[in-house]
Amino acid sequence: MRLFLPSFFFHLSLLLGAFGVDFNREVRPILSEHCFQCHGLDQQKSDLRLDFEEFAHRGGKSGRKAVAPGKPDASEIINRVTDRGEDRMPPKGKGLSKAQVDILRRWIGEGGKYDKHWAYVSPQRPDLPTVKNSAKVANPIDRFVLHRLEKLGLTFSEPADKARWLRRVSLDLLGLPPTVQQLDAFLADDSKNAREKVVDGLLKSPRYGEHWARQWLDLARYADSNGFQADQLRDSWAFRDWVIDAMNADMPFDQFTIEQIAGDMLPEATFSQKVATGFHRTPTCNVEAGVHPEENRVNQVVDRVNATGTTWLGTTMECAQCHSHKYDPVSQEEYFQLFAFFNNTPLEVKGGGGVTFNFWGPTLDLPADKAQKPQKQAALAALQAKEKELEAAQKASERKFQDWLASERKKLGKESPVPLWTALKPILWKSSGKEPFTLLDDKSLLAGGKSGDKSVYEIQTEVPKGTLASVRLETLLHDSLPKKGPGRNRTNGNPNFVLTEVTVSLVEPGKKPVPLKLVRAKVDYSQANFSAKGLIDGKRDLRSAWAIASEFSKPHWATMDLAKPVEPAPGSKLIFTLEHLYGGGRNVGRARFSASPEPARQPALPQEIADLLRKPKLSARQTKKLLAHYLKEDDQVKDLEKAVADAKKKVDAIKSPTTLVMVEMDKPRETHLMARGNYLDPKQKVAPGTPAALHPWKKEWPANRLGFAKWLVDPANPLVARVTVNRWWGQFFGSGIVSTEEDFGSQCEPPTHPELLDWLAVEFMENGWSMKKLHKTIVLSATYGQSSRVTPELLEKDPNNLWFARGPRLRMTAEMIRDNALRISGLLSEKMGGSPIYPPQPAGLWRQTGRNEPKYVAATNQDRFRRGIYVIWRRAAPYPSFVNFDGPDRSSCHPKRSRTNTPLQALTLLNDEAYVEMALGLAIRVLEDKPTADLDERLRYAFRRTLSREPDVRELNVLRELHAGELARLTKDKKAAKELLDGIKAVKFSAKLNPNQLAAWFFVANALLNLDETVTKG
Repeated sequence: MRLFLPSFFFHLSLLLGAFGVDFNREVRPILSEHCFQCHGLDQQKSDLRLDFEEFAHRGGKSGRKAVAPGKPDASEIINRVTDRGEDRMPPKGKGLSKAQVDILRRWIGEGGKYDKHWAYVSPQRPDLPTVKNSAKVANPIDRFVLHRLEKLGLTFSEPADKARWLRRVSLDLLGLPPTVQQLDAFLADDSKNAREKVVDGLLKSPRYGEHWARQWLDLARYADSNGFQADQLRDSWAFRDWVIDAMNADMPFDQFTIEQIAGDMLPEATFSQKVATGFHRTPTCNVEAGVHPEENRVNQVVDRVNATGTTWLGTTMECAQCHSHKYDPVSQEEYFQLFAFFNNTPLEVKGGGGVTFNFWGPTLDLPADKAQKPQKQAALAALQAKEKELEAAQKASERKFQDWLASERKKLGKESPVPLWTALKPILWKSSGKEPFTLLDDKSLLAGGKSGDKSVYEIQTEVPKGTLASVRLETLLHDSLPKKGPGRNRTNGNPNFVLTEVTVSLVEPGKKPVPLKLVRAKVDYSQANFSAKGLIDGKRDLRSAWAIASEFSKPHWATMDLAKPVEPAPGSKLIFTLEHLYGGGRNVGRARFSASPEPARQPALPQEIADLLRKPKLSARQTKKLLAHYLKEDDQVKDLEKAVADAKKKVDAIKSPTTLVMVEMDKPRETHLMARGNYLDPKQKVAPGTPAALHPWKKEWPANRLGFAKWLVDPANPLVARVTVNRWWGQFFGSGIVSTEEDFGSQCEPPTHPELLDWLAVEFMENGWSMKKLHKTIVLSATYGQSSRVTPELLEKDPNNLWFARGPRLRMTAEMIRDNALRISGLLSEKMGGSPIYPPQPAGLWRQTGRNEPKYVAATNQDRFRRGIYVIWRRAAPYPSFVNFDGPDRSSCHPKRSRTNTPLQALTLLNDEAYVEMALGLAIRVLEDKPTADLDERLRYAFRRTLSREPDVRELNVLRELHAGELARLTKDKKAAKELLDGIKAVKFSAKLNPNQLAAWFFVANALLNLDETVTKG
């Protein structure tokens, strides 16, 4: 035994020495956390840099070597980190642990060599590792994972059963669960390549692009609004559709990159390639009052640099905007060299008048939508009809022009006649509100009693002899009215009235009433948006009316001309109808009617027109001018001119949709380094360029966005392929091989399986940058196909599944949860593409302070049930159920969503209007798909639709009890089922279905859709 122990430790020391200290895994994290902030690229206290080997070996101001190769005790860094006095480093915070100091000692003792950060070294295809249990290996991925597990004394979990695997892979590739028919077909297929056939079918589905586009749109900060306080809507949905189409077509990722960064700069760029550049037209844009257009533009260019760094390079570029990066080898100058690639852009806001601005910038017209064509044709037809009406009215009016000339010349020089009003005595009266009326001495009628809610007065009066050309309504005061009137509003205390419509009919002896057309209504005062015109427009809209807030406790009047004066026969009567349709008792309190033989409105002639009328002879030009004035005063012509203008606006409003695109300015802008990132403090000029720490630039690449895009996807780039495959791995497994998916710099978490990451990256590039091929490889691996069951051993040894000893089990993303429920319910619409959709959401969420506030009107057609990828994304108020399930506002590039667990999520699934509709949809499907089945068969069917598996005995019992309890309650409460079903108007069902049964199944469906397992992929 005495001989064995020394031998054991000797061989152990040889083993440790053979491996040595790994600089990137063990040393760099210590230096990054404790040293680089003060002794790095941007700041070198005491003239000491520790981020590069040559500087560390040379030392700083003291002249002593910070790192003396092979001599730990002579190295100043060891002296300082072990010092307990004033010279201790770091000077503040917690010092280095004993283990960290030991690592530094061993590293220096082994020569103190620096290695380039692993992520900045181009990936090479590693050899496949050997494993003990090769029978568990399905493809090369498994060798890397199993090799690591066996080193840890672990192995793969048991394979997931076929049903669970099918649900998992369907959710992962399409974002949708399998149908019962797909499940049955797969379970019946015992062939060796059954799983491969399923995967091939899923990859061909157009639903694939809809699902995987979601992650890319988070990176692209895609939204349908500007952001900031105004947050107005803008069109960029064509870019979203481009992403979906590109992924469905399995566009090579290098081409996918180039077209988004610089599609507009490709030779003979296609329409699609220009649309692709929408990736960098998605930044937020501030159009608030006082914004500086150039500051806004600079902020957007900064966003483009940062988003590119995160999306393709996995690098926190924003850290180098104000100063050189504290931890990674990116200087501030290099940051602005990248900035220069994106700097040749025009301003993206323009003045809107005063201090306000409007969103602006390059757009591309999209082909007219098929749905727009009939809409445009209908609008043009309506315009042409109104133009014909106007032409006819003008001709009819022109025929009376000479009569007008003679009349006006006759009146010229005389004072315009003032209408002589004759008060009309009421004879009969009644009100739909049953109010009593009192006839007063001045021939006015005073309403009494309780003011009716929406009273219609009908009052018959005498008619004066002679011509009848105009009528007048006076609303008078009285002590019996609230605050003397003139209205009888009983809702909020103010004495307002809202008079919706006034009509007048002539009743000659022995004849039926004949309506008299009223024109040119005029009032002494009207409140905003309740004008005189509303009195005679024939509309019964609540706001098309005359009201007098806030001029209360004062009498008011309204006059109306007859379109054509009449000569009533002796003994005739007039019937005045006053309609108060606004409600709340807002009725006129005391009314008096008068008539006049003269029109009430006779506007004075302009001096120029009067001078022309005095001329004995007119030139053709002068006659034309008088005719234009005459037509302008014709109410029918004026109304039709307005109608034509409105019709033209409707035609113009139906424009071809547009999308935001990038364009390069003809004359390049100069780019300067900005002190502390401030655009008002430019320093030295810089040219376009890339970080020196990464792969070199090729001479044949142009120094613009196109060249930069080619640099990004050069196979020598050490980051792009790694970052991309790592992000996809994270989508499948919940976390990337590098868990800091947004950061591959020196502060990142080290990869758990570095060789696997490199193998995936090389495999990706060497297979034509094919996304689908890589996804197929991942989902057909034994690693992916494991059961997600967590054993006590795995919970202890690998609680976070870092080593992938079990299958993934994750809560779905917000869009997946919605889409999953839509598919289960049978309501899912598979319509693709087009403008954003508006599914139901609580009212008032888009209310805000700001100009041009957009309106949210929930869809009532199939758009209500389309996939989440198409839901309108307004940054100030994203779709609320998405927010509850951790959807971002997309104000910035978002590489990885969080997963929270809150009570609001359960409440959303139970009570949100959309999920209530989906629960009813599932209930209908169960009853209609299984019309003759017994309860247990229906329960199993509902369970399999929801979870793609059979329920166990306990689960079946719970569902039975729930159904029985709800059915008993609904049968007892006769109204409950009807009230429930009547409240869900968007989902139609057959009248043949028993309401109590349907309502009972609604509650079963509601419970199923709210299960944790339903919203979990595992």
